[in-house]
Amino acid sequence: MNRTKWFVLVVAAQAVFLLGWAGWHEHIRGTAPIILLQTHPIDPRDLLRGDYLMLNYDISTPPLPAELRWEGKRPADAAVRSGTEVCVVLARRGRYYEAMRVTREEPLVAPDEIWVHGTLADPRRGRVTYGIEEYFVPEGKGAPPFGAHIEVEASVSSSHRLYVHRVLVEGKNYP
Repeated sequence: MNRTKWFVLVVAAQAVFLLGWAGWHEHIRGTAPIILLQTHPIDPRDLLRGDYLMLNYDISTPPLPAELRWEGKRPADAAVRSGTEVCVVLARRGRYYEAMRVTREEPLVAPDEIWVHGTLADPRRGRVTYGIEEYFVPEGKGAPPFGAHIEVEASVSSSHRLYVHRVLVEGKNYP
């Protein structure tokens, strides 16, 4: 094979990989169960990155058991640090799903509960992140008005990860 054929083959392989990867994530978003989360925007614009929403979910501050939190200065022997993977059990309460409990091991859940992976971001404040805290707004659409009521429909994959399915501002699709 000459160099041109190798080049085309390598570029084609990369394109197939990227399209397959994107297709897999779209498949998850389209077929996974959908949950509704209450959220509040905390930083609607960054001059260097353009319009995006920093979202603070109600499930981001779940009730942490004593072994996952501490008061004041972190003890030297603390086994839990920022970045620790946790499992958060969610249950529907009214319109929204709420965090019920947090564990470090895969939890047993009731039929009306689900669980998702999270990362302990701040053990002192009990903050957990899920990888869906930033939502980039398509260019030219503009950020929603500050103080608007925002909800997020999130897909829960079979691997217990959250994906933003749809953002609702004042009950309507955004953007």
